Amino acid sequence: MLNAASLAAVDAAGWRGPFIRPLNASYSFGNLPHAIQHLLTGEGDLGLPADCFAGQPTRADAVILLFIDGFGWRFLEPRLAHYPALQRLAQSGVVSKLTSLFPSTTSAHVTCIHTGLPPAQSGVYEWFQYEPSLDRMIGTLMFNLAVRRNATRC
Repeated sequence: MLNAASLAAVDAAGWRGPFIRPLNASYSFGNLPHAIQHLLTGEGDLGLPADCFAGQPTRADAVILLFIDGFGWRFLEPRLAHYPALQRLAQSGVVSKLTSLFPSTTSAHVTCIHTGLPPAQSGVYEWFQYEPSLDRMIGTLMFNLAVRRNATRC
């Protein structure tokens, strides 16, 4: 089923044209790590609103996370009726619309899903960042110095 409450909440979070305010306290990608932890351990809060689990167990022996970078709601919604796997997902589970983190970069989201920390706490905002303690640019996801070819420093 499509989670109507999540659709309404995210749609109401619109701001200045195409922009949507992150719903950090409810329907947010940033709450997925807490939800997964709760599903597996029963510890901590549920992370996401209870309607994201309507009719589904809130404890599990296994959790599968399909993290498809860039596959947002605008790509999912028109394909729900055309692909059997997505149809089954919508019929057997609960499909909820979530807001992105800010900034909405791959590096911020990958770090969040692995650490459970939002970008403001992890400090990872972008692929390449200046690290003052090293006085260098670093590749945040590659865990290395960002250097140009034939150069010793950026």
